[in-house]
Amino acid sequence: MILSRRLPVRALQMFRRKRVAGGVAGRGLGWMPRGLRPTIAHRVFLVGAIPILAIGAIAALSIVLLDRADLARAGALEAATIYRQVVSGMAAQDAFVRAQANERARYGSAFSASVTSAATGLQNLSARIRDPDQLSAIEGTLSTLERYRRLMADLTVSTRSSDRLTQSMDRRLEELVLLTDEARARQKRANRDLVTTLEGRDARLQRLREVVDGAQALRGALADGLIAGALDPVSGDAFERARIQNGYDQLAEALQRARNAGITAERVPPLAAGQGGAQALLGWLDRELKINGTAQRALQTEIGDLLTYTINAQETEQATQSIAIDTLKLGRTSEGVLQRRSPAEVAGLLTISRTIGDKIASLPISPLIQSDMIDTVKRWQDGFDAMREGLATQNGLLIAMSDTAGVMLLQVTGLNNELSRHADEIGTAVRRIMVLGGALAFLLASVSGLLVARSITLPLRRLEHDMNDRAANGGLALLPGTERRDEVGSMTRATNRFLSELNRRETALRRAKDDADDALRRLRDTQSDLIQAEKLASLGQLVAGVAHEINTPLGVALTTSTAMSGEVARFRDEALAGQLTQADFEEFVERLIEGARLTTSNVQRAAQLVHAFKQVAADRTSDDRRRFELGAFAADLFTSLGPMGRRGGHHVAVSCEEGILLDSYPGALAQVLTNLLSNAYAHAFADRNGGQVRVAISRRCAEGFRIRFSDDGRGIAPADRPHIFDPFFTTRRAEGSTGLGLQIVYNLVTATLGGTIRFTSDVGRGTTFTLDLPLTAPSQPAEGAADAHRAASSRQLPAPSLEGAIA
Repeated sequence: MILSRRLPVRALQMFRRKRVAGGVAGRGLGWMPRGLRPTIAHRVFLVGAIPILAIGAIAALSIVLLDRADLARAGALEAATIYRQVVSGMAAQDAFVRAQANERARYGSAFSASVTSAATGLQNLSARIRDPDQLSAIEGTLSTLERYRRLMADLTVSTRSSDRLTQSMDRRLEELVLLTDEARARQKRANRDLVTTLEGRDARLQRLREVVDGAQALRGALADGLIAGALDPVSGDAFERARIQNGYDQLAEALQRARNAGITAERVPPLAAGQGGAQALLGWLDRELKINGTAQRALQTEIGDLLTYTINAQETEQATQSIAIDTLKLGRTSEGVLQRRSPAEVAGLLTISRTIGDKIASLPISPLIQSDMIDTVKRWQDGFDAMREGLATQNGLLIAMSDTAGVMLLQVTGLNNELSRHADEIGTAVRRIMVLGGALAFLLASVSGLLVARSITLPLRRLEHDMNDRAANGGLALLPGTERRDEVGSMTRATNRFLSELNRRETALRRAKDDADDALRRLRDTQSDLIQAEKLASLGQLVAGVAHEINTPLGVALTTSTAMSGEVARFRDEALAGQLTQADFEEFVERLIEGARLTTSNVQRAAQLVHAFKQVAADRTSDDRRRFELGAFAADLFTSLGPMGRRGGHHVAVSCEEGILLDSYPGALAQVLTNLLSNAYAHAFADRNGGQVRVAISRRCAEGFRIRFSDDGRGIAPADRPHIFDPFFTTRRAEGSTGLGLQIVYNLVTATLGGTIRFTSDVGRGTTFTLDLPLTAPSQPAEGAADAHRAASSRQLPAPSLEGAIA
């Protein structure tokens, strides 16, 4: 209300009056003379200035009240800070208890700093407060804080004593582990000596077993030989004699190996002929079997004893290792028990340590090491007993500190609540003033904004209506309202200038479009004729090449059949004259068979060429869509195209992955590959013979395949690469090239076959075209694939500007 009285009278009337104004004058300001009406910018500024002035007055009053609220809340914030410092001190106490010995000093310093800061905050708060109840609460909190500090000092002393005991106990466990390792090392050395001895005894046993087996085999062979009479050198069985000789040689080798191993062994007596020599050798073998058998059994008994001793030694080593593991587990478990400060778990650890001591006492190890280990375990147990008493003292201190900290937190919380309540009362008063003042400013801004908005939106809506009317009805008549002097009038005048210019340009554009359509129609007719001529020329070249290719096998077949006719006439004459011999008849049959083979193979070759040409020619002259196998299609196509490169000695190598089935347009695909091959012969190999073309066909994914068409020709010049797919672009126009070959390829690949084509080229090293095509060609319009094919062939698509990338 105060701000409203300060506004000029005419300004207040401008926002409060409403009347209907005719024409484009709008509403809300129609009462003002046309020259004195404010612009839209002035009206918007006025709408913003009114609430700003109201908000400024409310802000000044709020600042005064907020200063008083800040003073009231300062005490509450100080109390909250003291609370956080007390909580921080409690956290430092907990961390002190859980920390390692070398980290306790840091947490002790943090506790002292937190408690000191809390005490300082309480003293500062006491200096600012005048309320007796609040002063008494502060004194009580200071007393509790001091008691909490003294309890922490006692806990620190007890904890340091426990840390020293813990370090001593850790050293005892480390000594015990070292002693266990020493005992295991001694046992391992003894085990290695046992293994060495056992290996030597096993090797001797193996050699004795070989001697015994060899002697038994030779004895069996001698016995069988005596029965069969094989020892008679004249009438004896040669097989049995060879068996006896092999047994003799094997026994001699076994005895030699035994002597090499350090075993005392006699040499085998010589094998004498006759039964007397065999009987003597049998006697020697029986003695050797008895001697070596006895030695073998003795070695087996000794090896058994060694194995038993080895197993006992291994068990001792395992027991020693188990004690070491139990000791390490005891160390880790004792750390957790000390951190949890549980006297009951301490008693359980003492029981475990006694069990370890009993295991040490039962070990068959060095008495000196065993005595040191038992003594170490006893000293660790004595230290743990002392640790249990220290833990009981520390637990009592921790309980007292927890109770003291709880009381202190309640005291600080009560003080904070009291101070916060007084600050909240002031804050509530400030919020009420701000809410009421904001509502008043909002009401004033809404009324003034509504009046100004009506004075702006009504002319804009009329302007919008006139523009939509002209857009819907197609008229370009000028808009009314150009006499206004505000922004709406400026927009109307600019729109009228735009409409006039648009009318003029639309007329010119219509004439240009008609001229362009006529030129495009003539250009498409010319391009279609050239493309058809190019396709017919390619097909004619294919026909000429195939005709030349067929002439060779047919000529050979004709020559062979003529020669065979002469042979048949000669054979008939000789047969009639009675001069035919068997040799002449066989020669005639062989020559007749050879002639028939040559005639058949060449006629079959001609038939294959005709079949391939028929299939390719049918596909190339038809625009029908069908399903076909790509490998067979490519074989037929390049077979029919073979004569194109024969004049220059060029070679085409085709590799196609098996099982690629297409649902596409074979005519378009044949045209693409034919044009690529013709382009390679005409441009890549223009200056040399013997070019190499490679066509690799493979699956690219589940829905597509890839054709890589490569040549080792002279490559494409960098300046020509951006234009190779442009229509009528050629570097051999003087030789009759039309420049449509690769343009047709691009259009067929992208439009008819639904794929992409790109190329890479190195000057002097060749060019590679990569075609990525779908297994199923895209659907064609309703008039059929033939029209789509012809449309793709006649469409002029701009080639990409980036070298080597066609999308």
